Order: sequence, then C-alpha cells, then structure tokens
Amino acid sequence: MSKLNVLSAALLRSPLLWGGALAFLFFTLIHGGVLANPLVIRYLAGHWVEYVEMTLFCVGVASLGLRCLDIVGQQLRQDGVDALGPTPEGGEDPAAAAELVARVPAGDGYLPRRLREALDLVVRTGSADDLENHLKYLSDVDAVRAAAGYGLVRFIVWAIPIMGFLGTVIGITVAIASLSPTQLDNISGVVAGLGTAFDTTATALALSMVLMFFQFLLDRYEQQLLASVDEAAWSNLAGRFQSFGGDGTALAVARLGETVSRGTARLLESQEHAWQALEQTAGEAVRQLVSEGGEQMRVALAATLDESLGRWAESLARAHDESAGRREERWTAAAESLATVVAGLEQHHASLGRQADTLGKQTETLGKQAESLGKQSELLGSVVAATREVADLERSLDANLEALAATGRFEETLAALTAAVHLLSARAMAKGRDDMDEARRVGKAA
Repeated sequence: MSKLNVLSAALLRSPLLWGGALAFLFFTLIHGGVLANPLVIRYLAGHWVEYVEMTLFCVGVASLGLRCLDIVGQQLRQDGVDALGPTPEGGEDPAAAAELVARVPAGDGYLPRRLREALDLVVRTGSADDLENHLKYLSDVDAVRAAAGYGLVRFIVWAIPIMGFLGTVIGITVAIASLSPTQLDNISGVVAGLGTAFDTTATALALSMVLMFFQFLLDRYEQQLLASVDEAAWSNLAGRFQSFGGDGTALAVARLGETVSRGTARLLESQEHAWQALEQTAGEAVRQLVSEGGEQMRVALAATLDESLGRWAESLARAHDESAGRREERWTAAAESLATVVAGLEQHHASLGRQADTLGKQTETLGKQAESLGKQSELLGSVVAATREVADLERSLDANLEALAATGRFEETLAALTAAVHLLSARAMAKGRDDMDEARRVGKAA
C-alpha cells in the first residue's frame, strides 16, 4: 500500500502527466470547434510538427506550474516561523542538538531540510565548531538543487526550436518536391511547403521565448526564497551552540571543570538527602522517647544525636576536601600540559633561529668564493690580452720579414728580429707565470 501511495504521489507531481493532459485538452478544444481562430489553427495545429511543439510547450508549462506551487507553499510555511525558538543566554550544549531535531517542522522544504542536516552534523561530531562552514556548504547544495530542478524546462526550451527547424526542413523538402517542369503554372504545393516551413519555425521561437521568460521569473523568485532560507537558518543556528576552538586543550579543561562541578553538585545533593533522612530518623526517635518519657533517655538521645551529627559533619568535610584536592590536581595537570606545549613551541622557534644563522654563514662563504672567482677571471683576461699582443707582434714581424727579404738584407735583419722575438716571448711567459701564480694564491686563500 505504501508503494502505491508513493507511485500515485509521483504521478501527481509528474509534469509529463499534467502537460500531456493540458495538451490533450487544448487540441480537443480545437477539434471540437471551441477554438476556431484561423491563426490559432494555422500556427498551433496546422502540422504534426506543431502538435509536437505545442505538447512540449504544455509539458514545460506544467513543470513550471508545479514548481511555482511548491515554492509558494514553502514561502507561506516559512514566513513568521521561528523553528527552534530563541537562543538561550550563553549558548546551548552541543549535546542538546538531538532534542532540537524534534522541533524542526516536518516536510521536505528547503528550510526544514537545511536545519535537519545542520543539526545532524552537530549530533554526529558532538561539536559546533564547523557549523558555520557547513551552513555555507548546505546553501551551495540547495542552489545546485534549485538549478537542477529546471533541467526538464531547459531541455524543452532547447527541443522546441529544434522541432521548428525540423519543420522548416520538411516544408522546404515538400516545396522542392512539388516543383515539376511540366507543372510550372501550379505553384500551390510550393507555397504550402514554404508556409509549413516558416510557420513551424515561428511557432517554435515564440513558444521557447515564452517558456524562457516564465523560467526567468520563477528562478528569480526561487533565489529570493533561498536567500530567506539562508537568513532563517543562520538566525536559528549561528552562535546557538557553545564552541571551543584551539587544539582541544581548552575544551578538555572546560569539560573537566564541568564534570567536577556536576560531581560536586551530586555529592552535595546526596549529603542533603542524608541530612533529611537523619532529621526524619532523629525526629521519630525523639518523638518516641518523648512519648515514652524519661529524662535519662532524652540525655542519651541528645548525646547520640550530637555524636552522629559530628560524624556526619566530619565525613562531609572530608568529602569536600577530597573533591577540592582532586579538582586542584586536575587543574594542575592541565596547566602542566599547557606549559609543555609552550616549551615545545619555544624549542621549535630556537631551532629555526639556528638554521637561519647557518644559512647566513653559508651565504657569506659563497659570496667570498664568487669574489675569488671574479679575480681569477680578471687575471685570465689579462693573460688573454697579453697573448693577443704577442700574436699581433708576430704578424707585424712577418710583414717586416717579407719587406726585408725584398731589400736583400734579410739575414742580418732576421738575426736581429729573432733576438727581439725571443726577448718578447721570454717577457710574456714570465708575466703569464706571475699572473697564474697570483691566481693560484688567490684561489687557495678563498
């Protein structure tokens, strides 16, 4: 029976069912003679392509109508409703989220679903630290769902012009097929085909524009509803629960203090009950002794009562001292854990400082090495320049030798030039060795 109800509800919400019924009613009115306007018949029921276009248009209108009814219903149910009540002073314990779920209104609207999913996060995690980020995530999810709800309408808006173009192709094909060399005077078939081509395209463009316009209006209205849902969810849940940030130490200390407070409260309550029971017992005993009479019994009862009260007072004092001692020990342990964390952070900062000093020294050493390499480059440049000078001298000597050979005093001049070349070569080699020795000394020093 439940499956049948679900199926019937799905059919009642189906735009295909309502759109098909609307198209059937429209074409029934046309064929029944109720709608006899020639323009309506020509543009909406003149060709089977126009039948398909009008049917798709009716399905799109039904989809937009059903969605509009759903949005209006959610807006009416949401206005003026404070689902979870006012936020108590100081915030609520995250453990109370399970009770707040029962206050959420029933239904599958945007606001009830948003509140249930946000409270479910608090119930599952036991904390409200990520509640605000989760509310933003749920807002984005609802926006995506709202956009996906217009998928059928977007498909119809795309399909109607395609059907119009198909009608255009069919009409032009019919017009071309009607052309015949033997029947050029009869052009009624050509005109009919071209009329079908243009009529189907015009109808498709008009229907798609109407659907797009109503989709735009409904989408704007739904965006306003989503904005109001965001505001309502934020006002109901933001800052409602107690939240503890940090690495969990403060939360542990707070919960420890809360546990100690509850234990102390229970201890005091039990002591109060014990006092009440003792008073009742003592009162009954006193009434019994008074009724039976006897001064001696009254004195003994008073002594016994004083002794019992003393023992109870001592036990209560010891219990209070033990509770205070345990609470001090727990607070001391929490303070020691915090001090350990701080010391670890200080050691980490000190290690980072040492690493920075080491990097500075390495950078200084690299600078010195770069300077020494620069000096070596300068020395090598001077050696190259000297080598170039020697090459220039050799070329000039060759030219002078050729000139002397032409004059006939070649042997005398050759001996003089050979001596000069040896002298210059010896000086250049000595200067090169000195420069290389200087470069080696600089490199070793670096």
